[in-house]
Amino acid sequence: MTAYFRSGKTTTAVLTTITILAALLLILAPTERTLGAGIKIVYLHVALIWTGMVGLLIAGLLGLALALTQRPSLLGWLQAVSWVGFGFFAVGTVVSLIAEIVNWGAVFWSEPRTASILQILAVAIIVQVAASWPLDKRLKGVLFAGLAGFMLWSTGRAELVLHPDNPIGTSSSWGIRGGFYGLFSLLAVGAAWLTLFLHSKLISRL
Repeated sequence: MTAYFRSGKTTTAVLTTITILAALLLILAPTERTLGAGIKIVYLHVALIWTGMVGLLIAGLLGLALALTQRPSLLGWLQAVSWVGFGFFAVGTVVSLIAEIVNWGAVFWSEPRTASILQILAVAIIVQVAASWPLDKRLKGVLFAGLAGFMLWSTGRAELVLHPDNPIGTSSSWGIRGGFYGLFSLLAVGAAWLTLFLHSKLISRL
């Protein structure tokens, strides 16, 4: 099974299929009364951010387990999950800025949710760089657990100013909800596959 996920050709085929399905889903997803077609980039932005946040949260839990147990096997999983989660979150941050330009006409850097996302990205970059150094496994675990804690704290305290409160989840449109959750599911599957692929590459070097 590990050799199967280690295959670059298989991974390329899987990710290409997911990308095509995601693009079709965005094309077919309904527009929204207020934002019109601009809602589609919001679907993508939120799905990417959610996927990244789930990855960073799992990395935080793995980091906590590593700090407590120092099990060497956890380090490979921590590295794979954290890099994939970071990657999705970083891309989601860039797409979020584009979504602001599309729907608001400009990037509002001081808007609480925007500021929170940028702060989390900055801390995540610092943690990823620090974790690449030859540090003690326990310290690496603490770093990622701290990042997950900071992420939850930062998003929890960010006020809603320009961002609406869960517009997709509270929408009465099955098409809007289905389009977003379908996109999120596809990205989550892609992230999971990438994590398994990266982990298989990491353990093959040991």
